[in-house]
Amino acid sequence: MAPKKQPVKIESKTKADNVDEAPLQAVVLADSYNRRFEVLCQDQPRVLLPLCSTPLLAWTLESLSLSKVKQVFVFCGVHAEKIRAFIDSSPYKHTLDIQCLASQTAMSAGDALRELDDRNVLNAENPFILVHSPIISNYDLSKMVEVHKKRREEDKNFIMTMGVGLGGRRHPESPIMLVHPPSSRLLHYHQNPLSPSEPHILTHTKYEIWESISVKRMHFVNGVLTSELLGKKIAVHVVGKDDIQDGEEESGVKTDKRSGNGGTYVERIRDTRTFGEITRDVLRRWAFPLAPDNNEPGGVQYELRAGNVYIAKDNVVLSRTTTLSGPLLIGPRSALAHNTHIHQSTLGGDCNVGPSTTITQSYIFDDVRIGANCTIRECVIGEGVVIGDDVKVGKGALLGNGVRLGKGTRVPEFARIGRERYQGDDYDSEEEDEEDDEERDRRLEVLGEDSIGYLWPNEEEEPPSDSEDEGDDPYEHPKNKQLLQLGRRLSNLSASSVSLSTLSKASSSAASSPLSIASSASTLPDIAPLEIDSGPREEFYIEARESLARAYEEDHKVENAALEMRTLVMGENAGQDAARSEILNFFLGKIEINENSTSSEILNETTRIFTRWGGLVRSFSTTDYTLIAIDTQKFVLEENNEKYEKWFGILLRGLYDSDTLTEDELIDWRDSSISKGEGTNNELEKKRWKEVYLKGKPLVDILEQMDSDDEEDSEEGDEDDDEDSD
Repeated sequence: MAPKKQPVKIESKTKADNVDEAPLQAVVLADSYNRRFEVLCQDQPRVLLPLCSTPLLAWTLESLSLSKVKQVFVFCGVHAEKIRAFIDSSPYKHTLDIQCLASQTAMSAGDALRELDDRNVLNAENPFILVHSPIISNYDLSKMVEVHKKRREEDKNFIMTMGVGLGGRRHPESPIMLVHPPSSRLLHYHQNPLSPSEPHILTHTKYEIWESISVKRMHFVNGVLTSELLGKKIAVHVVGKDDIQDGEEESGVKTDKRSGNGGTYVERIRDTRTFGEITRDVLRRWAFPLAPDNNEPGGVQYELRAGNVYIAKDNVVLSRTTTLSGPLLIGPRSALAHNTHIHQSTLGGDCNVGPSTTITQSYIFDDVRIGANCTIRECVIGEGVVIGDDVKVGKGALLGNGVRLGKGTRVPEFARIGRERYQGDDYDSEEEDEEDDEERDRRLEVLGEDSIGYLWPNEEEEPPSDSEDEGDDPYEHPKNKQLLQLGRRLSNLSASSVSLSTLSKASSSAASSPLSIASSASTLPDIAPLEIDSGPREEFYIEARESLARAYEEDHKVENAALEMRTLVMGENAGQDAARSEILNFFLGKIEINENSTSSEILNETTRIFTRWGGLVRSFSTTDYTLIAIDTQKFVLEENNEKYEKWFGILLRGLYDSDTLTEDELIDWRDSSISKGEGTNNELEKKRWKEVYLKGKPLVDILEQMDSDDEEDSEEGDEDDDEDSD
């Protein structure tokens, strides 16, 4: 009988092996189906924009290679020929089976997936990975695929698994999801834009409520969840959770993907804001082994210097008086003149920067010429741009390829300037659409006669797209789109959204009326209020304090404390800002201060408490971690907290030493208007805010100066070594 059974066993095993050996497939949507990068993409596709001088598509292919993907379908719309040319010259064509699929009819991600299904290029027997935006990832996404396969073996109704990341940096597009922990089944999916704000209450307290930072937004998701006829299910997989080693959580080892300790990093380039954030993450080596000096995925050789400064080894010229403050990257054959200052920026290849020019948190593509005495701050400058002397480019500005700015030009903040005129959805190429007198006068007023380029409408001023995927999309609301732009911060968008009242929450007196800094621009007038006086009911604060007291006294895990707090927030419809403020106030109140306390004792106690609980504070810090410092400032100004006021700088130092706040976030706090008390008409209150601000500002100045000094010492040491070698 055994010989008769043997062929059956071999056949079954062979069949299973054939399924297992089927190559893992991935689909990369090369079009964004929105206009967030349009001024930079007039003559190139979005996926070929350079991040750290390497095309986004190369980073994506490298990330997929680390995930054991063997076959990649790049679905293209516009500029398909340039994507094909890049792939043909890319080393990835030797390691991956890459196919370009072009379409001129797909107007949304849904259209693209339908066309893919019609072409029958995907293996119906195996799941595939869908990449909606360019990704930077050192996480093995095939682990998600394996989990999905096992789940499907038990329940065929699971048709999709969504990867999410918990913790780390939140995004204005982060939805809220209701998840059943035992099965990981997604039960409810709620889009959660800041503007227009939408009320939502979820009362299923026995389920986990997650706010995702890396999930793809689709009408398909809600369609599946709300259709009783389909009977299909969607699962949620926490990226990196299976990588945590036993005992790490208990021992307090950080696994935050932004900390650089946990090792898991997955982010998507969705807009200019995430473009800048992820660039700095890569330079800080948070996505290691994806790093410029590893020569992957780019082909340029870089030298890594102290302070995460990357200098190409191919003929880079730096003046002795050049100041470099990392993380930053200087591309090959670039030259920086004397007294130039480069701070947390990237310069592509063949760039020239004139003397006494300052570049801060900006991203400059190849072959750019920048004159003398220029100020470039938080902007993106396209390939081949020429900038004359004495030019100032405001933060958030985007300069398209080939733009030329004449001497003395002042580019407004968040302006978009293209080499060609703006073409909206109603543009007709067959009709002559010449520049009218009003448009020409405005262009000359801003750019001058010597400039070559056209002013585009700001992104939030654009008419809505006709795409079906965006028609009902609250994230495409003009005011919400502002939060997706490089240079935007919630703390600076509207001072009216944060109460500067120094009154206690228990006080019956009304808070002072804050002055809206951005009222003239009508910036986010309908954003959900953050001030405590128009916040949740008093019952929320009572229950929150009781919950925090239990977590503190019983030494709960941060994850469990966060879950209990999120459940309370949802039940009371309180909002994360109220929760963050209450959490921070609770733990600040645990710092013992008396007349005999020393600065060393207070610093040690602050660092100890927030090393343990700072992750809980950050997990409720919506889109701007700067608000942690603002809330701390408000705390020391409240009634009965006078003993904390003189130690405000020490408290900030403790938040920094415990990694609750980073140096960049403290710099943003120092530079914000709210921290100086500009949001109130009460002159006495404004004076108090200013006094406290001056107690914290020196710390930030010192941290910034220390970085600058380290870079100068490093540069001098390198130059001395070069001289010795000569």
